[in-house]
Amino acid sequence: MSDTNISKQQQSPVEATRESAGRRVSPPVDIFENAENFLIVADLPGVEPGSTRVEFNPPELLVGGKASGVEYERRFELGSGIDAGSISAQLKHGVLTIELKKSAQLRRRKVEVRAA
Repeated sequence: MSDTNISKQQQSPVEATRESAGRRVSPPVDIFENAENFLIVADLPGVEPGSTRVEFNPPELLVGGKASGVEYERRFELGSGIDAGSISAQLKHGVLTIELKKSAQLRRRKVEVRAA
């Protein structure tokens, strides 16, 4: 193993962050689903609301932002079944939460069975 590899393995998290400055980074996300919607939670440390992007161009959702020379970007292929008019996003303490409501065709529903 070279000296360069050893020094990178022993870097502190701060040094690793400095090293990524000026690069495009794919932020970590969690995706949740229930009967009514999808919820995407993305970590965007240091990103302010004014430099955050959430764009829906069916079938793709683009999530991104900039902070301290780091550009975060992640794309999701959603397919049809999302109610585009009801997408909402909130950024709080570097955590972006996006709610995507399912269209009526994707929602689970109970069908009443009647006697004939």
